[in-house]
Amino acid sequence: MPSPNSCSEGQSLHCNITTQLEHLFSSPPNKTLDTLDNLLILMKDENKEQKHQVATEMMKLMEAWLRMFAFALPRGNTAIRSSAGTELAIEIRTAENTSQSLAQPWLNETQMELSWEAASKEGEALSVVGLLSYQNLGGILTGAHVEGADWEQIGKSKQWVQETGKPNYKVLSKVASAFVGHNETAALSNPVTFSFNHPEPESKPDMKVICASWKPTGRSGHWSQEGCVRLNNSIANRTCCRCNHLTSFAVLMAFYDVEDKGLTIITKVGLVVSLICLFFSILTFLFCPAIRGIRTTIHLHLCLALFAAHVIFLGAGASSNTMACAVVAGLLHYFFLSVFCWMLLEGVQLYLMVVQVFKTHSLKHWHIFLVGYGLPAVLVGISAAVNSKGYGNKNCWLSRERGFLWSFLAPVSIIILVNAVVFLITVWRLSKKFADINPDLTKLQKQRAFIITAIAQLCILGLTWVFGLFQFSNQTLILSYLFTIFNSIQGLFIFLLHCVLKKQVRDDYYRWLCQSRRGKTQSTDKYSEFSSTQGSNTLKSPKTSKESGM
Repeated sequence: MPSPNSCSEGQSLHCNITTQLEHLFSSPPNKTLDTLDNLLILMKDENKEQKHQVATEMMKLMEAWLRMFAFALPRGNTAIRSSAGTELAIEIRTAENTSQSLAQPWLNETQMELSWEAASKEGEALSVVGLLSYQNLGGILTGAHVEGADWEQIGKSKQWVQETGKPNYKVLSKVASAFVGHNETAALSNPVTFSFNHPEPESKPDMKVICASWKPTGRSGHWSQEGCVRLNNSIANRTCCRCNHLTSFAVLMAFYDVEDKGLTIITKVGLVVSLICLFFSILTFLFCPAIRGIRTTIHLHLCLALFAAHVIFLGAGASSNTMACAVVAGLLHYFFLSVFCWMLLEGVQLYLMVVQVFKTHSLKHWHIFLVGYGLPAVLVGISAAVNSKGYGNKNCWLSRERGFLWSFLAPVSIIILVNAVVFLITVWRLSKKFADINPDLTKLQKQRAFIITAIAQLCILGLTWVFGLFQFSNQTLILSYLFTIFNSIQGLFIFLLHCVLKKQVRDDYYRWLCQSRRGKTQSTDKYSEFSSTQGSNTLKSPKTSKESGM
């Protein structure tokens, strides 16, 4: 193994882990498993290729060490568990006690059955069977290539070929390494059986659960179905596999991520409409003198932040360039947080308007700019400093690993909660105010005015985003549609409810339209007069030429 000083910068993770493994095997067994868990956590932040390379070497070293370590143990059964959940079970028998029985290393979530005949080697006095279940290895090995008959059959599905050309998969169970006292395990005399407990897989189109082993290839490795089959006694949350060799095994869930075309169309069309309406809203808030004020300034910058977020979302998409994808994710994180900060300011300003009868307090411009643009910058800066690799998943958004997505969800949830309280207070106050409104209005007119006002506040406070917080399974498809519809046309709502339906704004629109028509009329009159003058001069020109002798 290389020493730390002999490592290049690009090999730092590899050298760090292999160097720690050198000292790892001299530690007590329970300490060894704790250190192993720490190494697995260390590997999570690296790129996929490096993770797979280091994990492959680590599994080889662990199996080799466990064979040596097992012969130093007393005969019988030994079980060790780390504080994080990595487990080791070893059974040791003498040659005379292995004739007609099964070795059954038993862990909390993984069980194994192997005949002692297959575990024994001629001439050896002791036989060893062991099972090591890694707590966090499944996520590290995700993304590796998969080969096998079932996988190829899934990949040739007509729908998959048309959409993406290949399926996706998820490691359902813990990864478990099985070993015996010798290394002649490529073709066992009797097959080994595994039972993996795992969460019940969520329902996905053409979903298939398969048994796979990790197959080292060169410096790295990949998943393979070769030599393993899934048994019929498997149930939803437990999968049984039978294999003819020993290595590291896991249960994979192969599936196809269906992109709902209806949602995609609604999103793209809605965002285009929203961008157009946001553009006109921005012009209105900038140039309409009748509604100028601190609240209009907040409306304006909410529209600017939302416009920027929509443009980046529509224009960027997924990218194969890791750096570009991370930059896009960072920009989206900033601008969507900015959108919510401006929505929070909308709520604060609304509270001051509705609750405070005497205007002893009001928001200042430097207050709102500090919150609307400064606070998101601070949140994104802290997030990037804590976990810069959390930016840029396959969709150019925030990673779910290590809870990084909560750097967006946590502030958004707090803002939605605050604005929901403000909305309820506003609706309560409005209901009392509309009861005392102009008695000449009918009850229906009052109700209509109240509903329009309430919807306007609902939209500007961003409360429709609450639908997005509950989209965690296929059972919430209706919420996905509601969330997509309401939020992809948020710009349309803002334009209609805060521009078109306001009398002062309509009056300004009418004045601008009249000025525009008057300008066109004046231009037409001048053009007609100019044309007439040119026509008269043209008619007179021959005579003038003749008189001049030309």
